[in-house]
Amino acid sequence: MSDRTTTLALAVTLACAMLVACGQSDNANNPTASNNDTPDAQTMDAPDTNTPPDADPPDTTDPPQDVEEDSPDADPPPDAEEDTGEDSPLDAGDDADDDAGDDDCVTDEAFFASQVAPVLDTTCVGCHVAQGPAGETRHVLVPFDGPEATAQNHQRVIDLINDHPDMADLYLQKPTNQVSHGGGQLFGIDSEQYNTLRQFVARTQAPGGCQDPSPPQPECGETIEPGPTPLRRLTDSQYRNALADLFGIQMPDALLPETSINEHFRTYTRNNPVSGSGVESIMLAAEAAASLIDIDAVRQCDQEETARQCTERTVLTLGYRAYRRPLSEPEATILLRPLDAGLPLDDALRMSIELMLQSPQFLYMDTASISDIPMAEIARMDDFAIASRLSFFLIDSTPDTELLQLAAAGELHTRQQVARQAQRLIQDPRARRAVINFHRDWINVWRLNNTVRDPSRYPDFDERTVASMLTELDLYVSEVVWDGDARFETLLFSDSTWIDSRLAAIYDLPDPGEGWHRVQLDERRPGILTRSAFLAAHSYAASSSPVQRGAFVLHDMFCEDLSPPADVNMDLPEPSEEARTVRERLEQHWTSGACRSCHTRIDPLGFAFEHFGAVGEWRTQWENGLEVDAVGSLEDPAGSFDGAAQMLELLDTSPRIGRCYARRWYEYAIGRPSEELIDRCAVDQLAERFEQTDGDIRNLMVDVVLTDAFLYRHNPTEVP
Repeated sequence: MSDRTTTLALAVTLACAMLVACGQSDNANNPTASNNDTPDAQTMDAPDTNTPPDADPPDTTDPPQDVEEDSPDADPPPDAEEDTGEDSPLDAGDDADDDAGDDDCVTDEAFFASQVAPVLDTTCVGCHVAQGPAGETRHVLVPFDGPEATAQNHQRVIDLINDHPDMADLYLQKPTNQVSHGGGQLFGIDSEQYNTLRQFVARTQAPGGCQDPSPPQPECGETIEPGPTPLRRLTDSQYRNALADLFGIQMPDALLPETSINEHFRTYTRNNPVSGSGVESIMLAAEAAASLIDIDAVRQCDQEETARQCTERTVLTLGYRAYRRPLSEPEATILLRPLDAGLPLDDALRMSIELMLQSPQFLYMDTASISDIPMAEIARMDDFAIASRLSFFLIDSTPDTELLQLAAAGELHTRQQVARQAQRLIQDPRARRAVINFHRDWINVWRLNNTVRDPSRYPDFDERTVASMLTELDLYVSEVVWDGDARFETLLFSDSTWIDSRLAAIYDLPDPGEGWHRVQLDERRPGILTRSAFLAAHSYAASSSPVQRGAFVLHDMFCEDLSPPADVNMDLPEPSEEARTVRERLEQHWTSGACRSCHTRIDPLGFAFEHFGAVGEWRTQWENGLEVDAVGSLEDPAGSFDGAAQMLELLDTSPRIGRCYARRWYEYAIGRPSEELIDRCAVDQLAERFEQTDGDIRNLMVDVVLTDAFLYRHNPTEVP
């Protein structure tokens, strides 16, 4: 092992020299540029296979045939929309006096009464009244109980919007939760309610007309908009997999730089911070990795080389692969410095490797030397950065030789080239890692970490039970996405799963004996949301949790944001003669305006799962012996249901769940939450393609890598 003092000194030198060489924008404005380079990868046919999850996947994709090779610099302009010669709404509303005399004129007062008042009455009045939870805010209404109240509320909102220059934007951002809202997200920016409020705000700022004075929404495809481009550190699994692929070593989990696992995707910047203790952890991990490497296997010398020449070449080759791009001259100089420290060449090589593994160029994605950063607001990712993004997204590891060779040849620059490589990587057995990580994060199985169950109810539950639940989940999603037809509908409705002896008891099936066995479940258990991992992750120690289960459906299947109001008592009423079941106790919450706005949306979805107990077992009675009531109803999509199977069938009629699932994959890939205004076009395009391909998840993964946020980035106008 190399001397610690020498290592620290060189590490400090490295950090000072190299952090400057990693120019990267962590946030950005919203500039625009020409863009018509839209995702268009060929649909993948579903395979016909019954292979077990550890078999090589069938080659089910062909290179896209309908994508024209686009120019590396710019794409041809789209066909312009045909000019019909008709007046736009803005033209029609220019002359307020003429409008006032039009029999078809919709005045501001009439628009508020007929369109805006119903929206405010159903979404705002529950809290924003004098005695409500939001009664101390500036937005206070009176109940809509007649024309006078409607006129009074109209004036109140006009005064509110005109009170401050930012209030017009805030009035639209609050209910869509673009700015934190105590009542959570009430509707999205693509909803009728949003369009109604948008027109109302515009009428407030330009009163007196008959037509909608709000500016038209920008058309998708007119601009390139990658959104914020955070600087992302590798996750712990990406770090471990990269070391295995680069050096053939397996690192203990305890030595890896930590990735937080929580309600956010593991790929998010916030889950991979580098604190003071994290810097030491990274150094210790680098030292441990260097000590495990077989130097003779790494350093392959030619006969005509001296030992020094061979070691220098090895350092530069490893540096190229570790940094995932050519080294700049200063970077090469720093990595070669240990060879001049008077150490034996083997020790010097290990020290150079330690420096590589502590450098930001290895630890972070999208790093580049200063000379590689163009002085423009938006730039296409260079081919090496795209190679890294593709590889870490799809196989959770560093780029392979083929990707690096294509990047060096400039052949990862068009969408067709990128799509072709994405389709290749999806056929790699290592793609299972991305599929498993995404679905573990999506259904929040982090909640199972250190979980316990009431031993009086679940005496056999322990860490081995949790391990079995996670293995079942991994096998299930691998079979659907990697070995099966990869359809979203199959993920939600398949009746097959994998069990061992522990899960057989939960599913009330005969003990299958040693190992894992594929079985068919009955019609009461369709898909991933009735598997033990999801159900147990959204439960309490001794009972189910309809709130957690319903909140998941609302947040991660409908993509509705939830923000509990501040200073609201979240405790359920105690059981009583009037409220003997968890359902009845939750329904008492609905009498409070602060709770009603969320719980009337969450609870019916959660009640559908009430036949499943705290570890996912089927039950017909609650803990107190009363019969389970799993009946509920929804407004969008409209319908009623009894139990999870019927509820999922109802959800399947809504395009919203496919759109939300596509949005979650997009967020996982780009390493940040999507933003309604910035990312709307990308998510819309992904959702449209997802529907066109009949919910093909593998094709969705390809489409994600063709979005602006994956291929472009914001850049600083200056480099410090």
